[in-house]
Amino acid sequence: MQRDLAPFKIIRTALSALGLCRSRAAWSRFLRDQTGVSALEFALFAPIILLGSLSVADLAVLAHQRMAIDQVLRAGAQQAMLDKSTSPAAEEVVNVLNIMAASGNFAVGSTVPVKEKPPLIVGASRYCVCPNAIEGPHVACSTICTGSKPTLAFYSLRAQSRSSNMLLLDFSFEPQIRVQVR
Repeated sequence: MQRDLAPFKIIRTALSALGLCRSRAAWSRFLRDQTGVSALEFALFAPIILLGSLSVADLAVLAHQRMAIDQVLRAGAQQAMLDKSTSPAAEEVVNVLNIMAASGNFAVGSTVPVKEKPPLIVGASRYCVCPNAIEGPHVACSTICTGSKPTLAFYSLRAQSRSSNMLLLDFSFEPQIRVQVR
């Protein structure tokens, strides 16, 4: 099996012209020399490892941000289950959402990051529907539905946030929770 040595001949000719490789023995030593191979391998793979590590860090920050938003919405859902308010604006639930968001290191009410804190906008609303049309139109909570059934009361909790990452594309989070309270 004969190897094509044309590329090596070109390199040898170039090195000979520079005076770096005068004999066949010097050329053999040059080809067998392993000095610096590990440094070269490190130089080739270090950027890949660095980009991979930064991507994993970005994914971890995204997962943490999403879990923190979910925790804020769960706290609002707990407040909604107490069902003290009859107002469609659900002020008590919105207050709990804002308090939890502020304690969760979010820039509450902002659409851009503030002092390294991700933005978060929260909201809640209370509405009622008839039992036979849960996905149907909202009705006044005092309405008596067909069959003399009372209305079902729901809270809709929502949050909006945007991530800012080192390498990955920015993501927009818009989770919602619907809680039936009556």
